[in-house]
Amino acid sequence: MKVGFIGAGNMVGAIVRGAVASEGLKASDIYLTDRSGKSAPKLAEEVGANVSESNEALARSVDVVVLGVKPYAIEGVLTEISGALADSGALVISLAAGKPLAALERAAGGEIPVIRVMPNVNAAIGESMTGIAAGTHATAEHISQAKQIMSTVGRYLVIEESEFSIFAALAGSSPAWMYQIVESFARAGVKHGLTKDQAVAIVAQSMAGSAQMILDQAASEGATPSDLVDRVCSPGGTTIAGLLAAEQAGLTPVLVSAVDAAVRRDRELA
Repeated sequence: MKVGFIGAGNMVGAIVRGAVASEGLKASDIYLTDRSGKSAPKLAEEVGANVSESNEALARSVDVVVLGVKPYAIEGVLTEISGALADSGALVISLAAGKPLAALERAAGGEIPVIRVMPNVNAAIGESMTGIAAGTHATAEHISQAKQIMSTVGRYLVIEESEFSIFAALAGSSPAWMYQIVESFARAGVKHGLTKDQAVAIVAQSMAGSAQMILDQAASEGATPSDLVDRVCSPGGTTIAGLLAAEQAGLTPVLVSAVDAAVRRDRELA
């Protein structure tokens, strides 16, 4: 499968590096362009990929076109390459937030297969949670191609486009909230005598291990996060005391409010 990337920013760089490192794609099957003509050649040289002379040339030579340009520019790029897409029959994968499938399909013209994907910042370390939503003309084979590409940078979930706002909150925005939670716990550690570096290392590793435990136990036993909470909370112990104090201070309502606000803002922007 030959894959072309239009745009070579941070997210495209993460996907390309992940795809090559995991051998999910061959570097020789990757084609790159970008508006400045600087980022794409640099990335291509780094991983051993190819640079196309233009967006149109790229769209004619690949099986999948991944659009990594800014949302305001994406419809213009699609209009530019619409003729090439009609000739090549390539699948279009959009990384742009806030651009619905209907608008992308109109800009692409004809019956071009279009899929929206939403990775998160953790794609940079191969630990993204990516949402995939298929357009009107995308087939099961096209979805499989999107899965193959996005699996190189983490996990994925096929969802309805109507679910993108909540997905954006839970996967796209939540890393920043998790960073802030680590920061807050680390400050508590400093309050009780640890250095900031020690406290951050302790909390970050505990969060990483806890996340992996949730995934592993859900897969092997069908355990829920609530089940795991019960396993850690001994009767009359320190953990239940801290948990009840956090709940009394509004832990669950605060986190739900964060999600509500992010969903509301995403819908306003769209």
